[in-house]
Amino acid sequence: MKPPRYPLAAALAQREAAKETRARALAEAVLAVEREKAALRAREQARTHLEEDRAARAAHLYDAEPSGMLSMPQVERRREDLRNLDGRIEQARREVEEQKEILARAEAVAEAARAALVEADRELRAVEKHHEAWLEDWKKEMARAEQREAEEVVLARYAAEAGERGSE
Repeated sequence: MKPPRYPLAAALAQREAAKETRARALAEAVLAVEREKAALRAREQARTHLEEDRAARAAHLYDAEPSGMLSMPQVERRREDLRNLDGRIEQARREVEEQKEILARAEAVAEAARAALVEADRELRAVEKHHEAWLEDWKKEMARAEQREAEEVVLARYAAEAGERGSE
């Protein structure tokens, strides 16, 4: 015999849907963390390239031109380039720090999503456990009902046979 509809089927379906929604939210949050980590690596790499470029230019600040001469205006242009690079390096450092903050926020969102998924799973397991207990109780009740029916059939036969013997 097929069991009747579980009385809390709607709650079970709701908890399953909530768990799926939270699992998707966690997956999206994890992807966002990975994107922010990639962005951080890119910004750090850009900063590193700027620093390496500055170091190379600073090393050749007083190198002579191919003509063998080094004029003061040329030295001043090179110094201005270094100052310009210093400003770009500082901007790159700020961008790295901002990206670290963005990454920290994304990680916090992912952790919150993970906690929400754990909570949704716990709630789902509680309803599933209740469903299993309800189904087990129903099976026991059906077994008792079948046992009573079998006993009634045996008693009815016995009474019928006793009645036939008494009338003989």
